[in-house]
Amino acid sequence: MIQPAATPTKLLILGNHIFAEEVADLVSDIPDLELCGFVANMQPYEPGATLLGYPIFWIDELPRFDDSYRAVCAIGSHKRRFFVQQAQELGMRFATVIHPTARISRTAVIGEGTIISAGALIAGYTEIGRHVIINRGAMIGHHTKIGDLANIAPGANLAGLVTVGKYTWVGLGAIVLERLNIGEQSIVGAGALVTHDVPDRVKVVGAPARIVERDSEGL
Repeated sequence: MIQPAATPTKLLILGNHIFAEEVADLVSDIPDLELCGFVANMQPYEPGATLLGYPIFWIDELPRFDDSYRAVCAIGSHKRRFFVQQAQELGMRFATVIHPTARISRTAVIGEGTIISAGALIAGYTEIGRHVIINRGAMIGHHTKIGDLANIAPGANLAGLVTVGKYTWVGLGAIVLERLNIGEQSIVGAGALVTHDVPDRVKVVGAPARIVERDSEGL
């Protein structure tokens, strides 16, 4: 007997700027997700506005959507946590967006609201938190843990047994050697080679990476 096709999950993208368009493109390749619109929470906002042909809703409209809808936040900064919190307080639940070309171990744990882009590689026994962004071609080694709302930029390479704190940004093409800890709300610059632990709230750059800024607010 032929089984009926599963009904796609209706998806709203929180955000209506450039990265939201990128996430919409990812969603277009995922049969299990059906994009239904974007959500704005900042002015200027014009009622009836559209993006890529989809409606843009104001944040206060979220209660009108029933439990069949899910959301994902397409804001590159860790400050997306404020948008996520708004949506959650209005009753919205979250989807995980995983592009079909990503390779994810069956033993990996992926938190809700996380976005895993095209070509990403997620090795065994990794733990990826909630609302994390793993961008194009990033490689996450085995037994690595990534905290909530972290960003792993395109082409970054994290070896095994790495820990990345919440709200932290690992930049384009950065390399993090095995068994290292990257603190919370820190920035690892593009192309950096991290050979030692990185504390909380600092910015590191270079090869080997060195601290160039303290008390960082992150990206």
